[in-house]
Amino acid sequence: MIEYLLTQYPLDGNMARPLSEEKRQALLDAAAEFVASLGTGASTAKIAKAAGVSEGTLFTYFPTKDDLLNQLFLEIEADLVEMMLAPYPADASPKDRLFVVWNRLIDWGLAHATARKALRQLKVSDRVTAESRNRCHAMQRDARTMVEECLAGHAAPDRIAFYIDTILFDLADISINAVTAKPQESDAIRQAGFDLFWKGSAA
Repeated sequence: MIEYLLTQYPLDGNMARPLSEEKRQALLDAAAEFVASLGTGASTAKIAKAAGVSEGTLFTYFPTKDDLLNQLFLEIEADLVEMMLAPYPADASPKDRLFVVWNRLIDWGLAHATARKALRQLKVSDRVTAESRNRCHAMQRDARTMVEECLAGHAAPDRIAFYIDTILFDLADISINAVTAKPQESDAIRQAGFDLFWKGSAA
């Protein structure tokens, strides 16, 4: 799925073809670690060293640091979208389907702590281009439509975008942090966070 999404919405058709997928992935993994901890100011020299390659090799795969950061942004988003687009129970109510979405957001955040932190940094960085953000929005379209359908008739139409873009993800972040701190209370925290969102978004 990720490979399909990135084929449909590639970052830059002029980028050099990677010589090794393993090295390319090592560079992206190292970049995620440094962006998560240091922000987008993390040096390419440190990223390359952590990936076990030279800085010159890094630029073979990603011609500029911004290319690396934008590709990292797209791949993290593609991974999240892949989880969101997994099959849903067809006969479930809108509220129950949205609860599945909610739990998938929590599950993804718990399983990808570094990627989640890196994504937060990348989302507010001016190094992520408008083109990359547009490609991300295109990848998210189907998942977003499904969430909008779950909220239709429950939330005020002119507030649905706000509830999805801000409240849903902010509450998910808070819930992920709470579950991380108290994993034994995971079920209760997930339910409380979702109930707060559902009640708060009611028209």
